[in-house]
This record gives sequence, structure tokens and C-alpha cells, in this order.
Amino acid sequence: MGNLILSGGGNAEVYEFLMKFIDKDKPILYIPLAGNEEYRPFQESLAYIKSIFLPLGVKEVTMWTDLHHRTLGDLERFSAVYFSGGSTLTLLRIIKETNFDKVLRQYFHGGGTIFGQSAGAIIFGSDVTHTTTEEEVSRYEPLNLVHNNRLWCHYDVHDEGLLRKYSKGEGDPFLALPDGGAVHVTERQCEVIRKVAYEFKDGRRKELIPDGYF
Repeated sequence: MGNLILSGGGNAEVYEFLMKFIDKDKPILYIPLAGNEEYRPFQESLAYIKSIFLPLGVKEVTMWTDLHHRTLGDLERFSAVYFSGGSTLTLLRIIKETNFDKVLRQYFHGGGTIFGQSAGAIIFGSDVTHTTTEEEVSRYEPLNLVHNNRLWCHYDVHDEGLLRKYSKGEGDPFLALPDGGAVHVTERQCEVIRKVAYEFKDGRRKELIPDGYF
């Protein structure tokens, strides 16, 4: 069974949770493509990710910046795939246009572990139109692996009004994750693993406590 760990923003305890599911002797695959390389070079981002995982006992972190022609066999070399934050639309566009979304689904359903942070988490929800005003976003269906929930990251109380508004009607509920908050998703269930998360549905907010399933 695959494991999908989604974080509203990085936290050491969330990374330690990831360690439960991986073989530290196999490399972690890092994909920084939501980021803006002009603002922060990918090699600098890789160095930062290594500074997190190597002290936790991971032997190697490998970075991919080209997703063309990647296969399930390529992914199976890695203990986990890590997506960092940035632009949700940029990341989703690249994944869909290279057909990497199909490979990710195979990897997850075959028992692979995926970690997504911020934009790297939102692409696994059921809809991303709330993340941008660009009309182009409607062309790219997200992966919808979070049991028909939309993801909202970096949540704080200032977002509550918008989420109550956006969640009214018949759309999928929002799963709102604060910085440092995270959920663990399998094909069967979702579990809050760090900090209180929130479900917004039909304009109402519900607390989801750590170690609780929803």
C-alpha cells in the first residue's frame, strides 16, 4: 500500500514521520520544479534538502529537473519521491505534459511513498483552481489521491472567510493544513499526523485532531 504524506509547510517531526516508510539505504528523489530557479537555484534547494535528510540517516538525495520519458522502473530505484513548494500550476503543468502523473499513480498504487509540501501537496488534491486566477489551470486535472479533498496549505485564521465561501455548494471539501501540519494518506484512509487540520465543507469548519482519521 502506498503512502502519501502532505505538509502545509516543513517541520522536523513531519520529516521524521517520513522515515518510518523508507529504506534509508535507497536514495530519496527530490523534484523542485514548482520553484523558480531564478529566485532560488535548484542546486541550492537540493543542498537544503540534503541538510534535512542526511542527518536523519538517508544515504543519498537525487534531484530530477527533467521528467520526460521517466518510467515506473526509474521511480522504483528510490525510497520516496519528494515534491517541494512554489507554483502549483507550474508543477502540475510539467507533470501532466510529461505524463509523469501516470507514473506517479503507478508508483503510489504499487506501494511507493510520496512526500508533498505546499504546492507539492496541493497537486494531489481534487482541484487546484482556487490557487490561481489563470484560466489555463482548467486544462490540468490534479491527481486526486486525497479521497476527493481539495488542499489548502499555509492555513491560518485569516483564510477562514475565503474557505467558508469557497466550500459552499456541491464542490469537494477543503482540507486546510497550517504550517507544520501534515496528513498521511493511503488508498483506504487519511490521518492527521501533525497539528490540528481543518475540513471546510458547505461553508462550515470542522477540526481534525492529530492521530485522528477522516
